[in-house]
Amino acid sequence: MRIMITGIPSYLMRTVDSVSGAAVKHRPYFENVRTKKDVIDQVKKIANTGNYLIGEGAANSVRGHDVTYVPFWHLANSLNSPETYERLNESFDLCLFASANLLRPGYAAMTESYVFERLNMPIVVMGIGIQKKENLKNELPEGTHRFLNVLKKKEAFFLTRGHFTAEFLKAEGMKYVRPTGCPSLYYAPDAMKRSLSRLADPELAESQKIAFGGYLGSVPDTIVDAHALLHKDSTASYVIQDEVIVYNMNMVGDETTEVYDQAASRITAPTEYKHAEKWQRKRDYLVFFDTHKWRSWVSGQDFCFGRRFHGSIIGMQSGIPALMIAVDDRMREMLDFVGFPHIEASVWNREPQKKAYLQDFLSKIDVPAAIHRYSACEANFNAALKDIGIR
Repeated sequence: MRIMITGIPSYLMRTVDSVSGAAVKHRPYFENVRTKKDVIDQVKKIANTGNYLIGEGAANSVRGHDVTYVPFWHLANSLNSPETYERLNESFDLCLFASANLLRPGYAAMTESYVFERLNMPIVVMGIGIQKKENLKNELPEGTHRFLNVLKKKEAFFLTRGHFTAEFLKAEGMKYVRPTGCPSLYYAPDAMKRSLSRLADPELAESQKIAFGGYLGSVPDTIVDAHALLHKDSTASYVIQDEVIVYNMNMVGDETTEVYDQAASRITAPTEYKHAEKWQRKRDYLVFFDTHKWRSWVSGQDFCFGRRFHGSIIGMQSGIPALMIAVDDRMREMLDFVGFPHIEASVWNREPQKKAYLQDFLSKIDVPAAIHRYSACEANFNAALKDIGIR
C-alpha cells in the first residue's frame, strides 16, 4: 500500500530539503546545531522534542508499506493548488496523520480541516488525545469542530491515546474509534517489557545516574526531586524538550553564541530561568534532535524519573526502568490506558520523605500485571492496524 504520513514527524524530517507535488527530496545530512539560534530553531520545528517519538512510532507501525513522509506545511501551503492535491490523491492510497493532544481549547484545527477536505483517500488519525477533560466540547475552537465534521463524512479511522478521547469522539459521531495509546508505546516492545521487569526495585531510589524530565522555567518541582534523590556531589541530568521556547529557559548569549555540543547533545552555555537559583546540585542540560542519540545516552542511565511522558518512554524504549509523575489529564489518560505504574503529582509533591516513599512505591509494583497489561495493549494496537488493513 502507498501510504502518506503527515502530521507529527520523526527526527528524519530534519533532512527534508524540498517538496513538489507528492515528491519529497531529502538532504543526505542533518543541519549543524551549534548556536543559540540553531537550538531554538530546531526546537521550534517540532515544538517539543518528545514529539519525535510520536512520529517515529507512527512511521514504524506501517514500515512494511511504501511510505512517504510529506510535511504538513507542504499540505497547508498547497491548499490553493488543485494540481498538488490531484497529484497527492493519485500517488497515495491512504493518509496516516500522526497527532497528539489535538483536542484542546488553545488549538484550532482549521488548517487540518481544509487539508483533509481535499484528500480523497482513507485517513487514519493516530495518537489523537485531549489536554484536559473539563468542559471539553464547549471549549473546543470552531476550527476543531470543523475538522471533526470533515472527517465524519470521510472514511476515517481514529486511534486514540486513551478511553476518554475515544468516548468523546464516539459521541461526536465518528464511525471507527479505537483507544490504542500513543504509537510511541509500540516502537520497541521487547525493550518496554524489559524496562517494566526492572522497575520493582527499591534500590532504584538510590540511583545517582537519573534522567530527569519536567518543566524547568515554569515550576521548581524537578529541582526538589533532584535534591531528594541525588547526593550533594552528584550531577543532575535534565533533558530539555520545549523549555527554551515555552518556559523562558534562556541560554546566555546572543543568537550567534555557540551554546550546544552536538557530539554530547549538551547545552554548554550558562542558563537563566525562573527558580534556577534554588539549585544545590551540579547539573547538565541535554537536548536531543535525534531519537537514536537520545536512546543511546539514556541507556547509560540507571533510572528515568519525572513529569514528561515521552522523556520516560524513550528510557523504556532503551530498557531502562522509568517512573512517571502524572501532572495533567493528557498524561493521566495515556498512563491509565497502558497501565504503567506512576505517582500522582499531588501526592508526590507533598510527600516529606520522598526517597523513602519512592522505595516503598517501587517495592509494591506488580511487574507481571504491568507486563501483561502492556502486552494486551500491544496486541490491541496491532489488531487495530489489521482492521484498517495496514498490518
